[in-house]
Amino acid sequence: MRFSERYSALERVIHHLAFSAPVVQKALAELENDLYSSRLGRAACGREVFVAGLPRAGTTLLLELLYATGEFATFTYRHMPFVMAPLLFGRAARGGASGARNIERAHGDGMRISLDSPEAFEEVVWLAYLRDRIVTGQILEPLTAVSDEFESALRATIRKLLAACGGDERRYLSKNNANLSRLGLLSRLFPDCTIVVAFREPAAQVASLMRQHARFSVAHEADPFARRYMAWIGHFEFGQNFRPINFSGWLDGGTIDRLPSEQFWLRYWIAAYRYALEQRTRNVIFVDFDRLLSGRAPDLAALEGALGLRYGALAEQAGCLRGPTTRASAADRNDETVRAARALHAELRATALPATSPANDG
Repeated sequence: MRFSERYSALERVIHHLAFSAPVVQKALAELENDLYSSRLGRAACGREVFVAGLPRAGTTLLLELLYATGEFATFTYRHMPFVMAPLLFGRAARGGASGARNIERAHGDGMRISLDSPEAFEEVVWLAYLRDRIVTGQILEPLTAVSDEFESALRATIRKLLAACGGDERRYLSKNNANLSRLGLLSRLFPDCTIVVAFREPAAQVASLMRQHARFSVAHEADPFARRYMAWIGHFEFGQNFRPINFSGWLDGGTIDRLPSEQFWLRYWIAAYRYALEQRTRNVIFVDFDRLLSGRAPDLAALEGALGLRYGALAEQAGCLRGPTTRASAADRNDETVRAARALHAELRATALPATSPANDG
């Protein structure tokens, strides 16, 4: 089934209207702020959890595991396309066609989604206010500061999600891979948050990145609505929308090939996780996704403790974990880039849970 076939013609029109200009989302958000001002005052932000990483690091599975604890509020498919107005549209929306319930997601990796599945829609808020600073030609730029207007809008969106999902009984949960380039900024905006940075063995993660980029390139060519949809929600990781993040200027002066080489993806991996280590604050914890899958309950228990979750909230889900679907493609190479990636991977593993937690880090 083509991606667009999951949505009726009317639903596609509504999506086009919702994302036709930033003013649409912003105007609805401001209307909702006014209508629910008293309710928002009872939903306080605090102890947020932001999940980030280069794509194919296991961030979606981490999002689903955390959401399943019942301790968090986050975006779901019901919030599309009016992401910034979850109180007005979240419960009423049916999002997608009837066939969009309990189907395999577009990545073809066995993960299934429904209208109530958590999803990475937070970037819609960032782009509504900061697109010109984030999207520059073929690349995405890291952010180290934001406007007061954006900060207010992001906090209001979080409060509205909390209000829609139980107020003070829940904490905000975000999965946004682009936040890997905003670790210091998020730590300043949300001083008591925890940022969970996931990573995998680099050759395996690169193989998965290449597979998904090829898959989405074909899908976007055949289905323009799929390409537009991914661009609307700020998913520039793959396909015809591909725009890599310019971590520490590693892309300055370069060009981006339509189908980047394995060497390019490996260099991207190095730039991303070197930046993450350099920008690390006491709010950041690293999770070795390979070790999480192999260690299962003990590593889930360590993550529980780091995030202050109830005992057993994650460990009881150990049976849901499964091995990765993509294996290493550069395992037999030993050039300088491969050696640099392996050294960085070892550094990340030494830093990752269960070795450290926000409580004892710095």
